[in-house]
Amino acid sequence: MGTTVVGFRLGWDAKGRQATVVLTQAGVLHHSTGLLGMAPRPARPHAPTAPDPHPVPRQAATLRKLYADLVDRGYSRELIPPACVRLDVDEHPLHARPFGDRAPRAHPELIDDFTGVAPAGPGSLEDALAAFYTAIGLTPRRRAPAAPGAAGASPAVRDALRALSEGRTLASRPRRGAGWTVTTGSVRLHVGPVGADLTHREVADLQAALTAWLRHQGPRGG
Repeated sequence: MGTTVVGFRLGWDAKGRQATVVLTQAGVLHHSTGLLGMAPRPARPHAPTAPDPHPVPRQAATLRKLYADLVDRGYSRELIPPACVRLDVDEHPLHARPFGDRAPRAHPELIDDFTGVAPAGPGSLEDALAAFYTAIGLTPRRRAPAAPGAAGASPAVRDALRALSEGRTLASRPRRGAGWTVTTGSVRLHVGPVGADLTHREVADLQAALTAWLRHQGPRGG
């Protein structure tokens, strides 16, 4: 019979690691982590809270959070962009109370099948979720329109573009010495009396913010 799933795989190049997350039509979240180029290690799946009449939307919200959390931690390269696919693998049936000894067990074949058939082209998480909802017969949730200039941008830049389009201010994390703020109208650096070096993470955040700002402003003459 098979099952329909939505998922993604993100890579952290600096650490040489990867993370894969897959949501099934039964509302079960499967995830695995491991070294780039090596077989990932599947973790215990996360089953929906029972009884839950609407497990998929709740688990989809968790999927969104996992994606954002992974990107925030450094998994910023989309090895497999978000996609909805139909798998040949049958999903393990859930117990009526899937907790403790009855919790779902790891299902590496399901993750392997997803990574084997997922398309390699670009795709957004919201588009993949909308396709997933449609495929399993649910009404797709309304999603926010894409920020202008977001095509081809990294997840961090897309998030920054969305924030600028909504009129929000982008800012560096609180620290002593140097810092920055980016708004729709300006880019401002803040330097203390002696200045300070930015960390690798802070440089990446600033690069994403500046790239988003330039895309938001659009092409302008010299």
